[in-house]
Amino acid sequence: MIKENVLLLLNDQIELEAFSSFQYLSMCAWLDNQGFPGAAQFMARQANEEMTHMKKVFDYVMEAGGRAIVPAIPKPQEEFDGFRDVFETALAHERKVTEAIHHIVFESQANKDFTTFNFMQWYVAEQLEEESLFGTILDKIKLLDRDNSTFYHLDRELATMTGKEPSNPA
Repeated sequence: MIKENVLLLLNDQIELEAFSSFQYLSMCAWLDNQGFPGAAQFMARQANEEMTHMKKVFDYVMEAGGRAIVPAIPKPQEEFDGFRDVFETALAHERKVTEAIHHIVFESQANKDFTTFNFMQWYVAEQLEEESLFGTILDKIKLLDRDNSTFYHLDRELATMTGKEPSNPA
């Protein structure tokens, strides 16, 4: 059985993952409206991935004997100061998610909840990939920032760019 404080953190993570999905959908809509369909497609894929992450935590809580709570989702940011701001916002958000995951890992270990500790290792690896992906995109944006017309090429690349799912050790 999951300890109460770890269960609270896992339910908070369900909310954070769901919010992440909606935040990326909001970014998708903004990018599409600004004429960046490739980047919008990229964010739509990110939104789907985050919803999958939420569902994995939700299912784990139920399987482990806890009660998963369906959260109310705060309204995501709708307006951005430009293409670069979208990705800076996304990276900052992923760093917040990483902190939350690390907190769950710490608390599950401190409470000798090794099942949750083990479950969360996939998320630790996933967050490394997420931060690296958005960091790489921002590095490219910084290189292109001198000439806004070059965003066209990055937009085309983002249409096919995807992060790798960490393998799930079974």
